Amino acid sequence: MHILSIKPEVILYVYMASCIAVLVFNVLYIFIDKYRGRRLEHQSLEMVDEITGQIQQMEAGVDVREEYFTGLIRRLKKLEKLRAFELSMEEIRRQMPAGRTEKYLEQMRRVFLELVPVYEKRDEIEQAYFASLVEKFGIDKGHTAYDGLMDFMIRMVVHKGVFVRENALRALYMIGNKEAVLAAWEKMEDNEICHSKKLLSDGLLKFTGDRGELARLLFEHRSRFDTRLVLPVMQFIRFLGEDFRKEFLELLSKETVDKEIRLEAVRYFRKYPYEPVRALLQRFLQYHEYLDWEYAAVAAQALESYPGPDTVDCLKEGLKAVNWYVRLNSAETLIMGLKIPKKDLFDVYNGRDRYAREILNYVTEKIEIKGQEMELRETDV
Repeated sequence: MHILSIKPEVILYVYMASCIAVLVFNVLYIFIDKYRGRRLEHQSLEMVDEITGQIQQMEAGVDVREEYFTGLIRRLKKLEKLRAFELSMEEIRRQMPAGRTEKYLEQMRRVFLELVPVYEKRDEIEQAYFASLVEKFGIDKGHTAYDGLMDFMIRMVVHKGVFVRENALRALYMIGNKEAVLAAWEKMEDNEICHSKKLLSDGLLKFTGDRGELARLLFEHRSRFDTRLVLPVMQFIRFLGEDFRKEFLELLSKETVDKEIRLEAVRYFRKYPYEPVRALLQRFLQYHEYLDWEYAAVAAQALESYPGPDTVDCLKEGLKAVNWYVRLNSAETLIMGLKIPKKDLFDVYNGRDRYAREILNYVTEKIEIKGQEMELRETDV
Protein backbone atom coordinates (compact mmCIF):
# COMPACT_ATOMS: atom_id res chain seq x y z
CA MET A 1 0.00 0.00 0.00
CA HIS A 2 1.40 3.33 -1.09
CA ILE A 3 1.01 6.16 1.45
CA LEU A 4 0.79 9.68 0.01
CA SER A 5 3.40 11.92 1.62
CA ILE A 6 3.46 15.71 1.58
CA LYS A 7 6.70 17.54 2.03
CA PRO A 8 6.79 19.88 5.08
CA GLU A 9 7.82 22.86 2.93
CA VAL A 10 4.63 22.45 0.84
CA ILE A 11 2.50 22.72 3.96
CA LEU A 12 4.48 25.81 5.00
CA TYR A 13 3.94 27.43 1.58
CA VAL A 14 0.19 26.74 1.72
CA TYR A 15 0.01 28.22 5.22
CA MET A 16 1.96 31.33 4.16
CA ALA A 17 -0.26 31.76 1.10
CA SER A 18 -3.38 31.54 3.31
CA CYS A 19 -1.99 34.18 5.68
CA ILE A 20 -1.16 36.51 2.78
CA ALA A 21 -4.65 36.02 1.32
CA VAL A 22 -6.30 36.91 4.66
CA LEU A 23 -4.03 39.96 4.99
CA VAL A 24 -4.87 41.16 1.48
CA PHE A 25 -8.59 40.64 2.14
CA ASN A 26 -8.44 42.67 5.37
CA VAL A 27 -6.51 45.51 3.70
CA LEU A 28 -8.97 45.62 0.79
CA TYR A 29 -11.93 45.53 3.19
CA ILE A 30 -10.50 48.49 5.16
CA PHE A 31 -10.03 50.54 1.99
CA ILE A 32 -13.48 49.65 0.64
CA ASP A 33 -15.12 50.44 4.00
CA LYS A 34 -13.30 53.77 4.16
CA TYR A 35 -14.36 54.54 0.60
CA ARG A 36 -17.97 53.70 1.38
CA GLY A 37 -17.84 55.87 4.48
CA ARG A 38 -16.51 58.86 2.52
CA ARG A 39 -19.07 58.30 -0.23
CA LEU A 40 -21.88 58.12 2.34
CA GLU A 41 -20.63 61.31 3.98
CA HIS A 42 -20.49 63.02 0.58
CA GLN A 43 -24.02 61.88 -0.29
CA SER A 44 -25.29 63.05 3.10
CA LEU A 45 -23.80 66.52 2.62
CA GLU A 46 -25.43 66.77 -0.81
CA MET A 47 -28.80 65.74 0.64
CA VAL A 48 -28.46 68.24 3.48
CA ASP A 49 -28.28 71.10 0.96
CA GLU A 50 -31.08 69.57 -1.11
CA ILE A 51 -33.48 69.03 1.83
CA THR A 52 -32.66 72.43 3.35
CA GLY A 53 -33.54 74.04 0.02
CA GLN A 54 -36.88 72.22 -0.08
CA ILE A 55 -37.70 73.27 3.49
CA GLN A 56 -36.94 76.89 2.66
CA GLN A 57 -39.18 76.70 -0.42
CA MET A 58 -42.04 75.30 1.65
CA GLU A 59 -41.59 78.07 4.22
CA ALA A 60 -41.80 80.60 1.37
CA GLY A 61 -45.14 79.09 0.33
CA VAL A 62 -43.79 77.34 -2.79
CA ASP A 63 -45.09 73.80 -3.31
CA VAL A 64 -42.51 71.06 -3.74
CA ARG A 65 -42.44 69.81 -7.32
CA GLU A 66 -43.73 66.32 -7.98
CA GLU A 67 -40.50 65.44 -9.79
CA TYR A 68 -38.59 65.89 -6.52
CA PHE A 69 -40.59 63.20 -4.71
CA THR A 70 -40.47 60.87 -7.70
CA GLY A 71 -36.69 61.15 -7.83
CA LEU A 72 -36.40 60.75 -4.06
CA ILE A 73 -38.47 57.56 -4.12
CA ARG A 74 -36.24 56.13 -6.83
CA ARG A 75 -33.08 56.95 -4.85
CA LEU A 76 -34.30 55.76 -1.45
CA LYS A 77 -34.98 52.30 -2.82
CA LYS A 78 -31.24 51.81 -2.30
CA LEU A 79 -30.29 51.17 1.30
CA GLU A 80 -27.19 53.34 1.00
CA LYS A 81 -29.30 56.33 -0.06
CA LEU A 82 -31.77 55.70 2.76
CA ARG A 83 -28.89 55.76 5.21
CA ALA A 84 -27.67 59.03 3.67
CA PHE A 85 -31.19 60.45 4.10
CA GLU A 86 -31.15 59.51 7.80
CA LEU A 87 -27.77 61.18 8.39
CA SER A 88 -28.91 64.26 6.47
CA MET A 89 -32.09 64.65 8.53
CA GLU A 90 -30.11 64.23 11.75
CA GLU A 91 -27.74 67.02 10.67
CA ILE A 92 -30.63 69.29 9.63
CA ARG A 93 -32.36 68.71 12.95
CA ARG A 94 -29.20 69.81 14.72
CA GLN A 95 -29.10 72.97 12.64
CA MET A 96 -32.80 73.86 12.65
CA PRO A 97 -35.51 74.07 15.31
CA ALA A 98 -37.77 70.98 15.33
CA GLY A 99 -40.76 72.95 14.06
CA ARG A 100 -39.07 73.82 10.77
CA THR A 101 -38.65 70.19 9.68
CA GLU A 102 -42.16 69.00 10.58
CA LYS A 103 -43.87 70.09 7.38
CA TYR A 104 -41.21 68.46 5.22
CA LEU A 105 -41.44 65.19 7.15
CA GLU A 106 -45.22 65.24 6.77
CA GLN A 107 -44.66 65.25 3.02
CA MET A 108 -42.26 62.32 3.39
CA ARG A 109 -45.22 60.10 4.27
CA ARG A 110 -46.03 59.71 0.58
CA VAL A 111 -42.42 58.71 -0.13
CA PHE A 112 -42.37 56.04 2.57
CA LEU A 113 -45.71 54.68 1.37
CA GLU A 114 -44.15 54.11 -2.05
CA LEU A 115 -41.15 52.41 -0.43
CA VAL A 116 -43.30 49.86 1.45
CA PRO A 117 -43.53 47.24 -1.36
CA VAL A 118 -39.78 47.61 -1.95
CA TYR A 119 -38.60 47.04 1.62
CA GLU A 120 -41.23 44.39 2.30
CA LYS A 121 -39.24 42.13 -0.05
CA ARG A 122 -35.91 42.86 1.65
CA ASP A 123 -34.26 40.87 4.45
CA GLU A 124 -35.19 41.36 8.09
CA ILE A 125 -32.30 43.75 8.85
CA GLU A 126 -33.44 46.21 6.17
CA GLN A 127 -37.07 45.86 7.26
CA ALA A 128 -36.12 46.59 10.87
CA TYR A 129 -34.11 49.62 9.71
CA PHE A 130 -37.02 50.92 7.62
CA ALA A 131 -39.39 50.62 10.60
CA SER A 132 -36.88 52.41 12.85
CA LEU A 133 -36.81 55.40 10.46
CA VAL A 134 -40.61 55.58 10.45
CA GLU A 135 -40.49 55.94 14.24
CA LYS A 136 -37.42 58.18 14.35
CA PHE A 137 -38.77 60.83 11.99
CA GLY A 138 -42.42 60.59 12.99
CA ILE A 139 -43.59 59.42 9.57
CA ASP A 140 -47.40 59.03 9.62
CA LYS A 141 -47.63 60.42 13.17
CA GLY A 142 -51.21 61.20 14.17
CA HIS A 143 -52.64 59.62 11.02
CA THR A 144 -56.08 58.27 11.88
CA ALA A 145 -56.98 56.23 8.80
CA TYR A 146 -55.37 52.91 7.92
CA ASP A 147 -52.89 53.02 5.09
CA GLY A 148 -50.21 50.86 3.52
CA LEU A 149 -47.58 52.03 5.98
CA MET A 150 -49.55 50.96 9.05
CA ASP A 151 -50.53 47.70 7.39
CA PHE A 152 -46.85 46.99 6.68
CA MET A 153 -45.94 47.59 10.32
CA ILE A 154 -48.74 45.28 11.46
CA ARG A 155 -47.55 42.55 9.09
CA MET A 156 -43.99 42.92 10.41
CA VAL A 157 -45.22 42.27 13.95
CA VAL A 158 -45.53 38.54 13.17
CA HIS A 159 -41.96 38.38 11.87
CA LYS A 160 -39.66 35.88 13.56
CA GLY A 161 -36.97 38.52 14.00
CA VAL A 162 -37.29 40.23 17.40
CA PHE A 163 -35.74 43.50 16.15
CA VAL A 164 -38.14 43.67 13.20
CA ARG A 165 -41.12 43.10 15.50
CA GLU A 166 -39.98 45.56 18.15
CA ASN A 167 -39.20 48.32 15.63
CA ALA A 168 -42.57 47.79 13.93
CA LEU A 169 -44.38 48.05 17.27
CA ARG A 170 -42.43 51.20 18.17
CA ALA A 171 -43.45 52.73 14.85
CA LEU A 172 -47.11 51.93 15.55
CA TYR A 173 -46.89 53.46 19.04
CA MET A 174 -45.35 56.58 17.50
CA ILE A 175 -48.12 56.86 14.88
CA GLY A 176 -50.63 56.92 17.73
CA ASN A 177 -53.49 54.98 16.14
CA LYS A 178 -55.02 52.81 18.87
CA GLU A 179 -56.93 50.58 16.43
CA ALA A 180 -53.67 49.81 14.63
CA VAL A 181 -52.03 48.83 17.93
CA LEU A 182 -54.99 46.57 18.74
CA ALA A 183 -54.72 44.97 15.30
CA ALA A 184 -51.00 44.34 15.87
CA TRP A 185 -51.65 42.71 19.25
CA GLU A 186 -54.37 40.54 17.73
CA LYS A 187 -51.89 39.49 15.04
CA MET A 188 -49.42 38.46 17.73
CA GLU A 189 -52.11 36.45 19.49
CA ASP A 190 -53.32 34.73 16.32
CA ASN A 191 -49.75 33.77 15.39
CA GLU A 192 -48.77 32.79 18.96
CA ILE A 193 -45.93 35.31 19.00
CA CYS A 194 -43.99 35.42 22.28
CA HIS A 195 -42.52 38.88 22.78
CA SER A 196 -40.88 40.28 25.90
CA LYS A 197 -43.53 41.40 28.41
CA LYS A 198 -41.29 44.25 29.55
CA LEU A 199 -40.77 45.49 25.99
CA LEU A 200 -44.53 45.34 25.41
CA SER A 201 -45.49 47.25 28.56
CA ASP A 202 -42.69 49.81 28.14
CA GLY A 203 -43.58 50.23 24.48
CA LEU A 204 -47.22 51.04 25.24
CA LEU A 205 -46.05 53.95 27.39
CA LYS A 206 -44.51 55.49 24.24
CA PHE A 207 -47.91 55.65 22.53
CA THR A 208 -48.36 59.21 21.24
CA GLY A 209 -52.17 59.13 21.11
CA ASP A 210 -54.57 59.06 24.06
CA ARG A 211 -52.97 56.41 26.28
CA GLY A 212 -56.04 56.16 28.50
CA GLU A 213 -58.19 55.26 25.49
CA LEU A 214 -55.59 52.73 24.34
CA ALA A 215 -55.59 51.13 27.79
CA ARG A 216 -59.39 50.86 27.73
CA LEU A 217 -59.41 49.40 24.24
CA LEU A 218 -56.80 46.73 24.94
CA PHE A 219 -58.33 45.83 28.30
CA GLU A 220 -61.81 45.50 26.80
CA HIS A 221 -60.40 43.00 24.29
CA ARG A 222 -58.46 41.00 26.89
CA SER A 223 -60.64 37.94 26.27
CA ARG A 224 -58.94 37.75 22.84
CA PHE A 225 -55.50 37.57 24.43
CA ASP A 226 -53.47 34.95 26.22
CA THR A 227 -52.02 35.76 29.65
CA ARG A 228 -48.67 36.68 28.04
CA LEU A 229 -50.42 39.67 26.38
CA VAL A 230 -52.91 40.54 29.14
CA LEU A 231 -50.12 41.06 31.70
CA PRO A 232 -48.30 43.83 29.74
CA VAL A 233 -51.65 45.62 29.33
CA MET A 234 -52.24 45.48 33.10
CA GLN A 235 -48.68 46.65 33.77
CA PHE A 236 -49.21 49.50 31.31
CA ILE A 237 -52.36 50.49 33.22
CA ARG A 238 -50.45 50.36 36.53
CA PHE A 239 -47.62 52.56 35.21
CA LEU A 240 -50.11 54.91 33.56
CA GLY A 241 -52.21 55.42 36.68
CA GLU A 242 -55.60 54.95 35.02
CA ASP A 243 -58.54 54.11 37.29
CA PHE A 244 -59.29 50.43 36.71
CA ARG A 245 -59.99 49.60 40.36
CA LYS A 246 -63.43 48.08 39.84
CA GLU A 247 -62.28 46.04 36.84
CA PHE A 248 -59.17 44.77 38.64
CA LEU A 249 -61.17 43.92 41.78
CA GLU A 250 -63.43 41.75 39.63
CA LEU A 251 -60.38 39.88 38.26
CA LEU A 252 -58.87 39.52 41.73
CA SER A 253 -62.09 38.10 43.20
CA LYS A 254 -62.40 35.29 40.64
CA GLU A 255 -60.48 32.13 41.52
CA THR A 256 -60.78 30.91 37.92
CA VAL A 257 -58.64 33.80 36.64
CA ASP A 258 -54.98 33.02 35.88
CA LYS A 259 -52.71 33.39 38.91
CA GLU A 260 -50.30 35.84 37.21
CA ILE A 261 -53.20 38.14 36.31
CA ARG A 262 -54.51 38.12 39.88
CA LEU A 263 -51.02 38.84 41.24
CA GLU A 264 -50.69 41.78 38.85
CA ALA A 265 -54.02 43.07 40.18
CA VAL A 266 -52.60 42.90 43.72
CA ARG A 267 -49.58 44.96 42.63
CA TYR A 268 -51.97 47.52 41.13
CA PHE A 269 -53.85 47.82 44.43
CA ARG A 270 -50.60 48.34 46.28
CA LYS A 271 -49.96 51.44 44.20
CA TYR A 272 -53.59 52.57 44.05
CA PRO A 273 -55.35 51.73 47.35
CA TYR A 274 -59.00 50.70 47.13
CA GLU A 275 -60.77 50.08 50.42
CA PRO A 276 -62.98 47.18 49.18
CA VAL A 277 -59.77 45.23 48.51
CA ARG A 278 -58.48 45.42 52.10
CA ALA A 279 -60.33 42.34 53.37
CA LEU A 280 -59.38 40.28 50.32
CA LEU A 281 -55.66 41.09 50.70
CA GLN A 282 -55.78 40.26 54.38
CA ARG A 283 -57.50 36.97 53.59
CA PHE A 284 -54.67 36.00 51.24
CA LEU A 285 -52.24 36.41 54.13
CA GLN A 286 -54.42 34.85 56.81
CA TYR A 287 -54.97 31.67 54.79
CA HIS A 288 -51.39 31.40 53.52
CA GLU A 289 -51.27 27.72 54.50
CA TYR A 290 -54.06 26.83 52.08
CA LEU A 291 -53.21 29.13 49.15
CA ASP A 292 -50.29 29.48 46.77
CA TRP A 293 -47.53 31.23 48.76
CA GLU A 294 -47.13 33.94 46.07
CA TYR A 295 -50.58 35.35 46.87
CA ALA A 296 -49.61 35.77 50.50
CA ALA A 297 -46.15 37.20 49.67
CA VAL A 298 -47.47 39.84 47.25
CA ALA A 299 -50.46 40.65 49.49
CA ALA A 300 -48.05 41.25 52.41
CA GLN A 301 -46.31 43.92 50.32
CA ALA A 302 -49.58 45.50 49.16
CA LEU A 303 -50.92 45.82 52.72
CA GLU A 304 -48.51 48.70 53.38
CA SER A 305 -51.10 50.84 51.58
CA TYR A 306 -53.86 49.73 53.99
CA PRO A 307 -52.70 50.78 57.47
CA GLY A 308 -54.71 49.96 60.57
CA PRO A 309 -54.76 47.61 63.59
CA ASP A 310 -56.40 44.87 61.52
CA THR A 311 -53.57 45.02 58.97
CA VAL A 312 -50.91 44.92 61.71
CA ASP A 313 -52.52 41.84 63.28
CA CYS A 314 -52.72 40.21 59.86
CA LEU A 315 -49.04 40.88 59.12
CA LYS A 316 -48.05 39.47 62.50
CA GLU A 317 -49.76 36.24 61.43
CA GLY A 318 -47.74 36.41 58.23
CA LEU A 319 -44.54 36.34 60.31
CA LYS A 320 -45.44 32.79 61.28
CA ALA A 321 -45.76 31.52 57.72
CA VAL A 322 -43.74 28.50 56.59
CA ASN A 323 -42.56 30.26 53.43
CA TRP A 324 -39.56 32.56 53.94
CA TYR A 325 -40.70 35.19 51.40
CA VAL A 326 -44.07 35.56 53.12
CA ARG A 327 -42.33 36.12 56.45
CA LEU A 328 -39.83 38.53 54.89
CA ASN A 329 -42.45 40.65 53.14
CA SER A 330 -44.61 40.74 56.26
CA ALA A 331 -41.66 41.93 58.36
CA GLU A 332 -40.59 44.56 55.82
CA THR A 333 -44.12 45.92 55.57
CA LEU A 334 -44.43 46.16 59.36
CA ILE A 335 -41.05 47.81 59.94
CA MET A 336 -40.30 49.67 56.70
CA GLY A 337 -43.75 50.17 55.18
CA LEU A 338 -46.01 50.90 58.15
CA LYS A 339 -43.13 52.07 60.44
CA ILE A 340 -44.45 50.03 63.38
CA PRO A 341 -42.18 50.73 66.41
CA LYS A 342 -40.43 47.89 68.20
CA LYS A 343 -42.53 48.30 71.35
CA ASP A 344 -45.67 47.49 69.37
CA LEU A 345 -44.04 44.25 68.20
CA PHE A 346 -43.23 43.23 71.77
CA ASP A 347 -45.56 40.23 71.60
CA VAL A 348 -43.65 38.85 68.60
CA TYR A 349 -40.17 39.45 70.03
CA ASN A 350 -41.21 37.70 73.24
CA GLY A 351 -43.37 35.06 71.63
CA ARG A 352 -42.68 31.37 71.08
CA ASP A 353 -42.20 31.58 67.31
CA ARG A 354 -38.42 31.68 66.79
CA TYR A 355 -38.74 32.21 63.01
CA ALA A 356 -40.96 35.29 63.52
CA ARG A 357 -38.35 36.82 65.87
CA GLU A 358 -35.50 36.01 63.52
CA ILE A 359 -37.12 37.59 60.48
CA LEU A 360 -37.82 40.81 62.42
CA ASN A 361 -34.19 40.91 63.60
CA TYR A 362 -33.00 40.20 60.04
CA VAL A 363 -34.98 43.14 58.60
CA THR A 364 -33.89 45.45 61.43
CA GLU A 365 -30.22 44.54 60.88
CA LYS A 366 -30.59 45.07 57.14
CA ILE A 367 -31.95 48.56 57.73
CA GLU A 368 -29.08 49.35 60.11
CA ILE A 369 -26.47 48.12 57.59
CA LYS A 370 -28.02 50.27 54.83
CA GLY A 371 -27.97 53.27 57.16
CA GLN A 372 -24.28 52.72 57.93
CA GLU A 373 -23.49 52.42 54.22
CA MET A 374 -25.29 55.72 53.54
CA GLU A 375 -23.32 57.42 56.29
CA LEU A 376 -20.05 56.15 54.86
CA ARG A 377 -20.98 57.43 51.39
CA GLU A 378 -21.86 60.87 52.81
CA THR A 379 -18.54 60.90 54.70
CA ASP A 380 -16.60 60.02 51.52
CA VAL A 381 -18.34 62.82 49.63
